[in-house]
Amino acid sequence: HVSFCYPGADKEVLQDINLILRPGEKLAVVGLNGAGKTTLIKLICGFLDPTKGMVKLNETDIRIYNRKDYYALFSAVFQDFSLLAGTIADNVAQTDSADLDKVKECIKKAGLTAKIEGLPDKYQTCLNREVYENAIMLSGGETQRLMLARALYKPSVFMILDEPTAALDPVAEADIYQKYNEMTRGKSSVYISHRLASTRFCDRILMLDHGKICEEGTHEELLGLNGKYAELYEIQSKYYREKEEKR
Repeated sequence: HVSFCYPGADKEVLQDINLILRPGEKLAVVGLNGAGKTTLIKLICGFLDPTKGMVKLNETDIRIYNRKDYYALFSAVFQDFSLLAGTIADNVAQTDSADLDKVKECIKKAGLTAKIEGLPDKYQTCLNREVYENAIMLSGGETQRLMLARALYKPSVFMILDEPTAALDPVAEADIYQKYNEMTRGKSSVYISHRLASTRFCDRILMLDHGKICEEGTHEELLGLNGKYAELYEIQSKYYREKEEKR
């Protein structure tokens, strides 16, 4: 029964949400802008506390736990992130004592090996030109892949992906989806996306609308309902078909 209202707002962003994330489950959260997707993730991660109801881990209110210890359970890729002034290896491991073999493995899973191996200094290449004159600039899509590698490097039981492919083209996006099962193996994961076609590999999909869960099921089940999810999927499919026809 979780609800949340930002300070000073006159309307709740989320209203009476009931949700169980099962061990190893891949959950997709979809909906239009302002539906409450990112706020829901922030509540799950413990960045926000609900104004009504409670978030529980194994039937215990997470407010009982040391919040730093709780954060350690999660690895995440958010739309807003920061690059460290350091090497690529440092950025993946978020430390200057990185396990290079593990860094390489995570870079490979994120689909960035060819780019990094093609650089003169490879994993010791510096990022952040404000600090290092010889630093390189990664593209938006490459940076998102680097953030995926960072999330994979961290040992965790939950993985949160908030629009992780937003800066990727459709081909690169499809490649990430194919690797998604491998990237989240053994973890419970929550995947936020505006692109409904990207959710079909998930075990369960939640459709949020005006702060409430309005539909829930697999991709096929929600299409069969012929409701909001099916309507939005048809609009998006038509848009992509029209773009392909214009090429």
